[in-house]
Amino acid sequence: MARKIFEGLGPGSLVPQRGSAPLADPRIGPEEGFVLSRIDGRTTLDEVVMLVPFEEQVTMVILRKLWEMGAIDVPGVARVVRSPSKPDLPKITPQAPSDSGALSSDQARRIDELFNELETRDAFELMGVSRDADAKEIKRAYFKLSKEFHPDRFYAVTLGDYGKKLSAIFQAVKSAFEMLSDDKRKAAYLETLPK
Repeated sequence: MARKIFEGLGPGSLVPQRGSAPLADPRIGPEEGFVLSRIDGRTTLDEVVMLVPFEEQVTMVILRKLWEMGAIDVPGVARVVRSPSKPDLPKITPQAPSDSGALSSDQARRIDELFNELETRDAFELMGVSRDADAKEIKRAYFKLSKEFHPDRFYAVTLGDYGKKLSAIFQAVKSAFEMLSDDKRKAAYLETLPK
């Protein structure tokens, strides 16, 4: 897989850190704040793009804006101060998953399906990986599932009972990821599974 290059920020494998700009900066709107909340000093630029529900290009523009404002720092990348004559980046309003403010029928079906199978799937089945999956595969599966089922993805959607289902799914996925990412816990868990 080819590595993405983030314009002005470098390769997607770089790990951004929180910058010195105050969080109360009026230029940090809800979308920027959401992306900024994913900057934890361990997550790469590529992983941030996978974690947030916005289109990849939108996320890349937001990351660049946060970097230019000083809200994030990218190790090894020197910040160039913009001249005042250049306009700010355009305000980006990501589309909610559904224009009607409700889940689509496909989203509801997928949530119901996985929620109803939480008790019967083992951690590997839940993550959608084989029992001999390596750490990279497990991490990739986690980011894919968390992008699909993280409750924050549906911040502009009326969820009703689906809010609880999404939370349960996300917690199960997170627990499975944490266990399968720890070699000792993974080995002990494999011993409990039928052959």
